[in-house]
Amino acid sequence: MSTSPITGTRLFRSLAPEKRDKVFRAAVREFASKGYRNASMNSVVKVARISKGSLFQYFRTKRDLFDGVVEMAVIEVKNYLKQVREDTNNMSFFDRLSRLIRAGFEFIDNHPLLARIYFHLIQSGETPFGVERMLQLHKLSDEFMADLIRDAIGRGEIRSDLDVERVAFLVNSLMETLLRAYYTEFMASGLGLYRGDGAELDRWIETFLELVSRGMEVPRDAEKFRACT
Repeated sequence: MSTSPITGTRLFRSLAPEKRDKVFRAAVREFASKGYRNASMNSVVKVARISKGSLFQYFRTKRDLFDGVVEMAVIEVKNYLKQVREDTNNMSFFDRLSRLIRAGFEFIDNHPLLARIYFHLIQSGETPFGVERMLQLHKLSDEFMADLIRDAIGRGEIRSDLDVERVAFLVNSLMETLLRAYYTEFMASGLGLYRGDGAELDRWIETFLELVSRGMEVPRDAEKFRACT
């Protein structure tokens, strides 16, 4: 969970990375388990094994600490997206989409507490100031997807008349719903998506790619065929 935060006081930023990580891990655990309103700075200092005075020297308020945690999540996602992009640079567009979805499942598995904070934020709107970070993350994600779409258009893999920004938003919205349903039990009850195994997730990814690549419209040739029968 190594980060290079821009939040926190100068004293906090001067700490060794392992000491910063210890504070962040304690804060992530507290916010993930209790939400922002019920989170306790006393619990954070107890888990981090630092004095309360030290914590307030690092972050003036609970809001500052929460903002630092959300910023750390944004940094983690940025690094993750960058790695996926580099790893899939020579793949086709739809293979890249498949890898991106799998990376999303892996991110949730590897960072369950960050995922919990993120999904709680977008569902509850509990902390309006945290939404600013979420908007930043969504913008980053949309720009990332738009770049992938432009690359695919340049390669002749998908239609050149697509509205890139709108398509990027729609694809990301579908992907986010898929990831939320993987993390949240009630969203896709009985469909095998929540914490699904490898084979079940493969089916979901295949269905997603089929929908995005071909849509739901009946091909016109098929319509003509039915009209003649």
